Amino acid sequence: MKLVAKYTFVLVAALGLAIAALAYYHVQRDQRHFEDDMRTDHRVVGHVLQTLLADSFVDSPSSGQARARDMMLLANAGGGATRFEWEYGATAPEQQRIEGHEFVSRFPVRVRDAVIGSLIVRESLDDNDRQLRAEVVYTLISIGVIVVLCVFASLTLGGWLVGGPIHRLVAKARRVAIRDFSGAVEVRGKDELGELANEMNAMSDALARALEKISTETEARIKAVEQLRHAERLATVGRLAAGLAHELGTPLSIVAGHAEMIAGNEVTGDAVVTSAHAIDREADRMGRIVRQLLDFARRKGPEGSACDTVEVASRCVALLGPMAEHNHVATRLELPDEPLVAAIDEDSLQHVLTNLAVNAVQAMPDGGTLRVVLSRTQAAQRDGEPVLPRVRIDVSDTGGGIAADVLPHVFEPFFTTKQPGEGTGLGLAVVYGIVDDHRGWIEVETGKRGTTFAVFLSEAPR
Repeated sequence: MKLVAKYTFVLVAALGLAIAALAYYHVQRDQRHFEDDMRTDHRVVGHVLQTLLADSFVDSPSSGQARARDMMLLANAGGGATRFEWEYGATAPEQQRIEGHEFVSRFPVRVRDAVIGSLIVRESLDDNDRQLRAEVVYTLISIGVIVVLCVFASLTLGGWLVGGPIHRLVAKARRVAIRDFSGAVEVRGKDELGELANEMNAMSDALARALEKISTETEARIKAVEQLRHAERLATVGRLAAGLAHELGTPLSIVAGHAEMIAGNEVTGDAVVTSAHAIDREADRMGRIVRQLLDFARRKGPEGSACDTVEVASRCVALLGPMAEHNHVATRLELPDEPLVAAIDEDSLQHVLTNLAVNAVQAMPDGGTLRVVLSRTQAAQRDGEPVLPRVRIDVSDTGGGIAADVLPHVFEPFFTTKQPGEGTGLGLAVVYGIVDDHRGWIEVETGKRGTTFAVFLSEAPR
């Protein structure tokens, strides 16, 4: 319902109720006045006839009775709504009341202090009812006319003074919602709506200026972000180049040295074969470094396949068994009673588990326990994301843990705490990339009693 209609309804309803209450009061007041007048008339006429009837019975009761009948006939001869009756011998006290549809007054007639009868005056209430109905009809017609005039006046004035300005304010608000700040709202007058229109115009101008300022600042931020990204790319390229140069420097020096010895005939016989094997070994080492760098830079992404993680984990632990035994590391594999199918291909999962297991073995130079645990869990990577079924793979060691200053950098490319020649710093970076490409994540828990890498992968539909 529109505001003007609500205002009109409330106003007209209140006015109608007030007029109706006032009319009811006037009708009741007129009714009481009519009854009071009727009581007074009856009392005046009754007392006069009461005296005449008493005088008729002073000389002789028999002649008095005849004169009383003649007197009643004479009183009723004029007709009308009032009738007079004489009851000889009735001894009722004087009273006035409504009986049925008549107003009845009773007056006792006394002769020498003795009641000899009663004079009864009856008057019909039809005239009163007709007058009351006429007054009610007049009141209803008056209320109807007043209500119609009030509705017309309220709707007209309300639409002009309230509806029109509000309609323009709403149109302005809709334009502001779509970032159209053109056109001021014109509302004449110094009332509340005019004040609201002025404030809305001021707000629109302020929003336009703020939006222009935000656009300018956004463009500046975008340019700054692009510059930062460019600088970050340059820094990454620098780190990759430095790491690659560091990792390739030693094997290239070895290859160059042996090649010079062979070319200068400094080695002969079996020494040539030894140098050739050294060149082949270092070339293979450089090839592995380049392949790891390519794996990090050019991820394959999820292939939509699935694999049985129990089978892959069992195979990886079995393959790493001799290496772990050589380093005095015991292996423990804890598997669920049912298969766990993860949304990842076998080669990628084997690459992930192999890297994590090798790092765990290398983190225990004095021996320890390598523990691989597979389980099904409900988890989400971040707060607010849906909690879904996941396959969790924990790879734990009992080494000395990861230092607090090292932990934030464990997945960065070419970052390593190993001695030169023992690692490239790309293993965990490649593992992180593979898991991330398959919509999973890795959590690291470390302490003085060892480190656990928890890999979370989406559970593939069966």
